[in-house]
This record gives sequence, structure tokens and C-alpha cells, in this order.
Amino acid sequence: MVASKNDFIQSEKILPDHVVVEKVLNGETELFEILMRRYNELLFRTVRSYFNQDTDVEDIMQDAYVKAYQKLYQFKNESTFSTWLVRIGINEALQRKRKLKNYRSTALEYETGVFQIADTSVMNPENNTIYKESTAFIEKAVDTLPQKYKIIFILREVEGMEIPEISKSLDLTVSNVKVRLFRARNMIKDYIFTATNTKNIFEFGNHKCDRLVELVLKRIQHMELG
Repeated sequence: MVASKNDFIQSEKILPDHVVVEKVLNGETELFEILMRRYNELLFRTVRSYFNQDTDVEDIMQDAYVKAYQKLYQFKNESTFSTWLVRIGINEALQRKRKLKNYRSTALEYETGVFQIADTSVMNPENNTIYKESTAFIEKAVDTLPQKYKIIFILREVEGMEIPEISKSLDLTVSNVKVRLFRARNMIKDYIFTATNTKNIFEFGNHKCDRLVELVLKRIQHMELG
């Protein structure tokens, strides 16, 4: 019996990141899917720190993955793949913010003569409702944080990244990361830690994960053929 592509991908899932990268660089490009599925939630939460709309976030994620694929040869395994990918995601998010800022600052409505901005476990129904409401409450609370605190809070408290890794990802000193994290906790501690488990917010799985993987793989395939 001939093994299917899914069987092949499943068999390679246990490989460490640097081995998967080497295999992709050596022509097994389909294994890039492993890296995407492995870090979809991390990248989603990272970009979500800069944009609140999921549609914007997923567009940026696609661009980040394509950039990562194109620059994969630059990954030297000197830091973790997750740190390298987070930096790419942040750069793509900041680029999008700059483009939007420039677009909005130059958008004119000539007819009026004024500036215008262009337009987990199985739960019973009751517990499921509580979970959804509390998670939404936490997401709203995190969204109130200033961006420089929000990204650090999400990477540390939601993703569980270590302080030195966050420091490398954001190009900040360790002490600066600690100070911002302390301030972020103080801003929301009165209600954030009593609502629900922060590990479950900003989830990116199931159909979202599948859809993004499919879109990125199509773009990569088109790029390879071109």
C-alpha cells in the first residue's frame, strides 16, 4: 500500500525544528506544513498583539510564513525557530501598520475638501458558556494593554516563552522585558487572573489552522512553479 501525503507528514512530526528546516531546504518542501502547524498559534497570538481583526491577522500570518519560507536558508539554528519566526511575524505586522498609517494620512476626500480616513475538554452547556464568556473577557482585558506591554504579556503569560527568548524576539534587554511584564501584570491583575485560564485565549486551531496552511501552501506552490 502506498503511503499518503498525510501519513508521511504524520511520520515526520516528531522531528526537531532544525531537522525539518534542513529537509525543506533539501527539497522536501511539503514538510514546511509541519512548521506551520507547530507554530500557528504562537504566530497568531504574536500578530494578534498588533491587530485586533482576525482577517488582518491571518493576512499578515500568510505573509510571514511566505517570508519565512523564502528566507529559510537564513535560519542558522543559533536561536529557536520559534524566536526566529516571531521576529518575522512582528516585522510583517509593523510593516502593515506603517503602510496603513501612510495610507490613512494621505487619504483625501476631494469632494468635501477635508481629510477622511478610508473606509479541550468536553464541557456541559453551562460550563461551555462560562468558558466562552470568561475567555472573551480576558481577551478584551488584554486588548486594553498598550501594544508594547501587550506583546510581552501574550508571549510570556499566554505562550509561556522564556524572558531571554522574548528579549531576543523583540530586541529588548532582559531587564526591559521584565519591567514591561511587571507593568502589564499590574494593569490587568485585578481581573485577568480570576476569570479563566490564560493559556486558552486567542486560540488558532481546527478550521482556521487548516485554512491558513492551505492558503500558504498554495502560495508557495505558485511561487515554486513561477
